[in-house]
Formats: sequence, structure tokens, C-alpha cells
Amino acid sequence: MFFRRKPKPPLIHASQLVRDAVVLAHAYWRDRDYRPSETDLALFRQLEQALFVSYATIRRITIRMERRFHGEPEVDEGKWLR
Repeated sequence: MFFRRKPKPPLIHASQLVRDAVVLAHAYWRDRDYRPSETDLALFRQLEQALFVSYATIRRITIRMERRFHGEPEVDEGKWLR
């Protein structure tokens, strides 16, 4: 029996979701009458941290995809054995 892989959603979708999150946060900043609560500030910090961690993760994936594209090993095994 053969199993087919589910198609991956387009990468542009991920980019749009990040842009939507930034646009939403920007709307709060542009509203001069808005006064954030402590909970809101915690959520802004949580979003900041999530985007930062996501950046680091995507950066690692991008580097490995670039290596894969060029036919290089994704991880330099020799680097860890020296």
C-alpha cells in the first residue's frame, strides 16, 4: 500500500501570517487613545518573544535549505568531530 504525502501549504502563507501579526500590533501602537493593561503588555512581550524565537528557528531552516539546494550536507558532521 502506498501512502501519499500531504501537500505542503505555500510558504507565502507563513509570511502573510507574520505580516498580519505585525499589522495588528501596529494598529494598537497607532491608536493614541489605547492604554494597555498589564495583561496586554504581557501579551505584547509574549508576541515579541515568539517572533524572536521563530526568527532563530527559520534562520536555521533557511541555512539548511540553502545547503540542500547547493547539494551540500545540511550539517557539517566533521565540525563536531574535531
